[in-house]
This record gives sequence, C-alpha cells and structure tokens, in this order.
Amino acid sequence: MERAKPSSIKRATALRYMGASGWQPDDATTALLDRAEEKILAAATPRAAVRRLPRAVFPPPELDCGTDLTRHLQGCDAVLLMAATLGSQVDSLLRRLELTDIAMAAAADALSSVLLEQICDELEAEWRAKFAAEHLYLTGRYAPGYGDCPLELNDELCLAVDTVRGCGLAITPQHLLAPRKSTTAILGIADHPVTGTLAGCTTCHLRETCSFRKQGTTCFAK
Repeated sequence: MERAKPSSIKRATALRYMGASGWQPDDATTALLDRAEEKILAAATPRAAVRRLPRAVFPPPELDCGTDLTRHLQGCDAVLLMAATLGSQVDSLLRRLELTDIAMAAAADALSSVLLEQICDELEAEWRAKFAAEHLYLTGRYAPGYGDCPLELNDELCLAVDTVRGCGLAITPQHLLAPRKSTTAILGIADHPVTGTLAGCTTCHLRETCSFRKQGTTCFAK
C-alpha cells in the first residue's frame, strides 16, 4: 500500500545521524539540507505492507532468533509484521549523488533514513489506534539484525508479509533489503500493556564499529 509523505523531514534527527547532534547549522549547511530534503521528498514513493500472525507461527519455531527478540515479545500472543520502503528512485538518487556531490549525498542519506523512520512511526501509530479499539496493546518495533536477532529472519518476515507484491521490497542473498532505504519490524501484540525490551549494545552485531558508541551515545537515544 502507498503511504503519504510528510511535508518535511525532521532536521534535528538527520543532524544526529550525521554526527552533528545539537549543532545549529550555518546558512550554507541549511541551504544544503534544504536542497537535499527537496530531492528526497521528490524521489520517494513510500509503500508499506503489514500482517498480523499468531505468536506460535512467527518467528518460526525452527529458526534461532536469539534471546533479545524473545524477551521483547514476552507476554505477547500475536505479532504485527511491518515492512516499508522509500522506493528504488531514492536509491538511484543516492548513488548518483555519491558520484557527483559527496556533501549532498551525506545529507540526503541521513534525511532519507529519517523520512523512512517517520513513515514507520505514522504507520505504527495507525495500527496502535486500531488495536486500542480492540483493547489490545503493541510493543515497540524490533528489526531483524538488532541485538542477537539474525538478519536471516528478514527472509521469513518478507515471505510472510509478501513484500515483493505488497510494497516492492525484496531480499538479497545476504538477507539485506532492496531497495536500500527499506526496513522491516516486528511488534508484539498483547491483551495487556506491553512495552517490549530494548536489546542494548551488549549483543549488537555492530557494537565494535558503532559510530554512536564512539560518540558516547546509542542508536536509540532521543
């Protein structure tokens, strides 16, 4: 299903992704971000797909998904699977900018990541409202590859949601998403308030190279 684009992209979050959290951009940087935002919003064609499944079915019992996801879904008897993408034109734009304007490419890459997050936030809010009408509750989003959850779960999630037909999202042999500016997520569903549990840095596959840790913060810091 197609998703509406917001009128603007959250600039402060994009700056944090660029390693400039809390910095007030000068006029030249503001102009650069403005141009990058315009390009990303013009190129993006956001689409998403979701599916609700019993907890006994997903994640597949035969696949070792680690302890972090199990802890995140504790107390839930169903899951909501979510997939979203900005479309292939954003990927093409980013590749072109990487060859022609590296500063613009860095700004556009950060802004597109934030735009994807905003699309997912809005989609999640809609489903929270739907489930609230049924007196059901959702955890936060949890993505394959986070904590000790393997990327291989992306294969099963996209198959279950039928992302190729649902939103044009495919899986590479390395279990990555294509187009690049895409994401998947798992949310637990329960008949009582649940929040899930953040995996933290201890079991994260990127803990040794994480740019956020080098700055003394985390990827989930607000």
